[in-house]
Amino acid sequence: MGEDETIDNPNNAEYSSKSDYSKAEVVRTQIIKCNQVRSQEMRDGYFNYDKFGNKIPIPDSRQEWVSSVKTLMFNLKPEIKRMNYRERIKKILDKEKDAVETWGIFPTSQTAYKIEYLTNLPKYIPRLDQLIPTEVSMIKRNGDGNGIFIDMKKGLCNNNFHNYWDELVKIYDEIFEELNELMDRCNYFKQKVAY
Repeated sequence: MGEDETIDNPNNAEYSSKSDYSKAEVVRTQIIKCNQVRSQEMRDGYFNYDKFGNKIPIPDSRQEWVSSVKTLMFNLKPEIKRMNYRERIKKILDKEKDAVETWGIFPTSQTAYKIEYLTNLPKYIPRLDQLIPTEVSMIKRNGDGNGIFIDMKKGLCNNNFHNYWDELVKIYDEIFEELNELMDRCNYFKQKVAY
């Protein structure tokens, strides 16, 4: 094998004889990131304002946690496949679909006077402070019954958003546990001798 050739052995953490890339180091760095994010309070994102009135976004630590575990999972994909962890991980990820079913809302189509819920389409998780159409009843001036018009309400489904992300934190806690067990089974890291 020449110096330029890549190594095809999946058990070897180094992928090229010339490369400084170490998968073990990449995974170690991502585990540190996961631990740092999860060590914080899981809170929703919000905005602060500086002295000039500029909006400063404070990120949602729940979304950071989910993203950091997903990144670790992507990095460990060959090990997940090789060690037969796909079904275990998939079983946990199916809970994410259940969370969308529980906290999601149907898309809508509306006119000035009617909202139609498109139940033939999949549910989705609304964005924070998303404008949601609602039917508002009002009495007509001449007293002839009620009139209905459509009003857009900001943040009407914020609870759905927050409950969904709270549930995802628990789901990705489970996945992180599985990934830790996987890395232990793979003997991924050398243990240091302590005296």
